[in-house]
Amino acid sequence: MASLTNKRTDGGTLTVGTQTSQLLEMLAPWAFRAPLIFMVLFFAIPMAMTVVFSVFERTMFWMEPGFTLFAYENFFFSARLVNFLNSMKYSLISVAICFVFGFPIAVFVRKSIPQVAQHRVVLLFILPFMVSEIIRVFALRPVLQRNGLVNTTLMDLGLIDEPITALIYSHTGVVIGEVLSFLPFIVFSGFLAMEAVPKFIFEVCDDLGVGPWRRFLDVILPLAAPGIFAGSVFIFVNGLGVALLPNILGGAGAVNAGLIATQAITALDFPLAMAVSAIMMTTLMALLWIGHRLFDLTKILTPLS
Repeated sequence: MASLTNKRTDGGTLTVGTQTSQLLEMLAPWAFRAPLIFMVLFFAIPMAMTVVFSVFERTMFWMEPGFTLFAYENFFFSARLVNFLNSMKYSLISVAICFVFGFPIAVFVRKSIPQVAQHRVVLLFILPFMVSEIIRVFALRPVLQRNGLVNTTLMDLGLIDEPITALIYSHTGVVIGEVLSFLPFIVFSGFLAMEAVPKFIFEVCDDLGVGPWRRFLDVILPLAAPGIFAGSVFIFVNGLGVALLPNILGGAGAVNAGLIATQAITALDFPLAMAVSAIMMTTLMALLWIGHRLFDLTKILTPLS
């Protein structure tokens, strides 16, 4: 079979295959460097700049270079700290609820669905994300409000005598919004962790007569711990940072870190917004460090031998 050639001006020939292989050899190292460069440019440098800007001095419309801890004092010695701690508490509640409802779904898919269909079933949880988040959150208001679908149904069934007002414009409404918004992520991470668990482990437990509760605590939970933690961190951090949920579903006291930063930007207090972002970033890094020390998060991508 005649080889394709490329005529050169000096009369020689250079095969197309040789040119392609040389080009691939030149580009191969960049296939590994590009993600690192991307992370440095769009993650490490912006995060470092956030910390630097948080100690700048506030001006009327912007900020100027300097070194002051006034933004951190403004955060830690005000009601903002109380709101931040409250948002952490309710984010933990959202994590717990997501785990109770989401992780059993991941276990069921891994254990009971044929392997060829497992990924298709998990991908169904992506469908809600085809709709804009603001539309999904707004759609909860007619469901949860005083005369909404939930209260109307419960009253028609005779389960309550008057509407439950705590379902919306409260911390409860924010928790409901967080659960419905972030539940798929505990399913994804839980399923990814469960993929590292061979199916014969379930069969061995059945043969040994291990009960469902003991099997869950002694076998499934320890093996899937890295994935559960990864999904929990994602839900927790988003519960702290997404300002949309307390804006739409929360009341006056439902304030998270994202809303604090948004309010600071509206007030043109950019150092305070940067300080809140730096505190959130530090919280995330601390959680990831603790999780890696406890569970070795790399195990989520390592199949069992």
